[in-house]
Amino acid sequence: MKKNRALWGCVGIAVVVLITGMLVAGVRNSKKSGKEENEAPVQNRIEDLETTEETNMDIFSIPGYINGADADDEQIICGISLPYNIQDTPIVIEGIGQYSGPFVEDGSDKPVANALAAVIKNDSDTVIEFAEIRFAVNDSEEAVFQISTIPAGKEVVVLEENGREYHEEDRLDLTDKLYAKQDFLSLMEDEVEITSEDGKLTVKNLTQEPLGTVYVRYKGKINNQYYLGGITYSCKVENVDADACVEAETKHFTAEGSQILMVEAVQE
Repeated sequence: MKKNRALWGCVGIAVVVLITGMLVAGVRNSKKSGKEENEAPVQNRIEDLETTEETNMDIFSIPGYINGADADDEQIICGISLPYNIQDTPIVIEGIGQYSGPFVEDGSDKPVANALAAVIKNDSDTVIEFAEIRFAVNDSEEAVFQISTIPAGKEVVVLEENGREYHEEDRLDLTDKLYAKQDFLSLMEDEVEITSEDGKLTVKNLTQEPLGTVYVRYKGKINNQYYLGGITYSCKVENVDADACVEAETKHFTAEGSQILMVEAVQE
């Protein structure tokens, strides 16, 4: 078992190198100027964002992530029997293990290896607007996971917010939780059309009324089932007047590696 873990650890580092292009495409800063050939309208409904892309990936094949137990092992990791339902919430912890790749939770994208990570599922028909899960580690330290904007049935690889390292001998004990839900996510499909290219979003006002400032909320994705990071990014598009078409640069958006989940207009 330990030999297998060591082998997987080596494989994990190799995987990080091989998939850097894919992960970074979803979360790294992109400051390209000019139009890209892949510029295309963003679909306006969450259900429309489901494509024919394969979504049968499981926690043992997520790029950059190594679960703390093998697929044929009993799923007790760091003292937690998995899957683990957080009481009075739809949050289900499906995996605990190590992650290597860009650290997305603070927006820095600094490279990390062996970071403590959890695979979390929203097991409900509503949106997880925000959640915070706190664990005592070995009765003396703390590990905190924060997640936001997780649609019904979706899953996310979330990193411990301080980049704590994963150690299989650690024991995690739940100490506290916060949870807020949201019934649906609006994309304002009747008011705006959004086009995208790496590092840039364009909002077209389809109405005859000024929308003020439009916030486009989006997440990095691994595929159509898994998001990368509890963090939800926000792109602020200002002065969206009637019939206007306004561009805004955004640090983490890529056409292939991001998914827009919410659009909100605010008169400031």
